[in-house]
Amino acid sequence: MIMTRECSSTADAITGVLLAGDAVLNLSQQPLNTTAGTLFVAADAGQLSVRNAPAAVQWRMDMASSLKKLRCDAVGRIVVISEENCSDAALVTRDLNAQGIPHLHCILMNSCDEHSFMDEEDTEAVTERLRQLGYI
Repeated sequence: MIMTRECSSTADAITGVLLAGDAVLNLSQQPLNTTAGTLFVAADAGQLSVRNAPAAVQWRMDMASSLKKLRCDAVGRIVVISEENCSDAALVTRDLNAQGIPHLHCILMNSCDEHSFMDEEDTEAVTERLRQLGYI
C-alpha cells in the first residue's frame, strides 16, 4: 500500500499542511515558518532523531535505516519538505513507503516577489503589441 501524499506550499505557509503528531524532515535549506512545538527530524552522525528545534537534513543513503526509529507516540507522520526536482525526496519517500511509515511530501514552491510581475515598461510593450494585433 502506497502511503505517499503530495502537496505544495511555500516556506512561509507550511503550517497549513502540518497536523498534530507530524515531524518535519526538511530536505531544503530554507527556514520554515512553523509554530512553537513543531517537531523536526535532525541528523547526527548519520542517525536521525526527533527534536523540538528547527533542523534541515542533508540526506545520505545510510540514513534510511534510522527512519523506523522516528516513529514514536509523539510522531504519527513524517512530513518531507523539499524543493522542486529534489532527487533526495524521491529516495526518502520510497524508503518511507518501503518501511510502511505514514508520510506527506510537501514541495516548496517559489513565492512571487515584486520583481516577478510586469513593470511599467513591460506593460507598455504588451499594450503596444496588443494594439498591433488589433485587440485594443
